[in-house]
Amino acid sequence: MTASILMLLAAAAASAPQMLPPTRTEVAAQRAAIEQRFAKEQEACQKQFAVSSCVEDVRQRRHAALVPLVRREHELAAEERRARASAQTQRVHEREQAAAQDDSPRRERVIPSPHATSAARAPKALSPEEAARQRQQSENQAEGEAAKRREQRQEREERQQQRVAEHEERLKRKTKPPAAPLPVPGASAASR
Repeated sequence: MTASILMLLAAAAASAPQMLPPTRTEVAAQRAAIEQRFAKEQEACQKQFAVSSCVEDVRQRRHAALVPLVRREHELAAEERRARASAQTQRVHEREQAAAQDDSPRRERVIPSPHATSAARAPKALSPEEAARQRQQSENQAEGEAAKRREQRQEREERQQQRVAEHEERLKRKTKPPAAPLPVPGASAASR
C-alpha cells in the first residue's frame, strides 16, 4: 500500500512543472532528494519478477527528473563565470587607472623636452677630412679585430694539435704486447 502511494507521489512530482531553485545548495538538495527517491524505487523493482523493464523505467524517469536540475546547474555555473569575468575586468580596469595616476608624475620627470631629443638625434654633417678619418679608424679597427681572430684561430689549432699528439703518445704507452697467436686448427686435430 505504501509502495503504491510512493509511486503515485513520485509520478505526480515528476510530471508536475517544478520551480527551478535559485542557488546551488538548493539544486544539490533537490538532486539528492531525487536520487534518494529513485534509489528506493529501484530497490522496489529488485523485488519484482520483471526487474529489467522496471529498472529501465526508473532510470528514464530519473533522467527526466534530473534534466531541469542539470540545466539549472549549467545556468548557475555560467552566471558565476560571467560574474567572475566582470569582477576580473573591473579589477584590471582599477589597476590600470591606479597605474596611470601613479605614473603620470614620473613620466613628466623622465621625458625630456622634444627640442632636446631632436637636436641630440640629428646627425652631424661631417667634413670630408673627418669622414676620411672615421673611415680610416673603422678600417684600422676591423683589421685589428681580424688579426686578433687569426691569432685566436692559430692558438686553437696549435692546442688541438698538441692534444692529438698527447693522445697518440698515451696510446703508444698503453699498448700491450701482442697476444700469442691462436693454435693452428690442423695441429689440434692431428693430436687426436
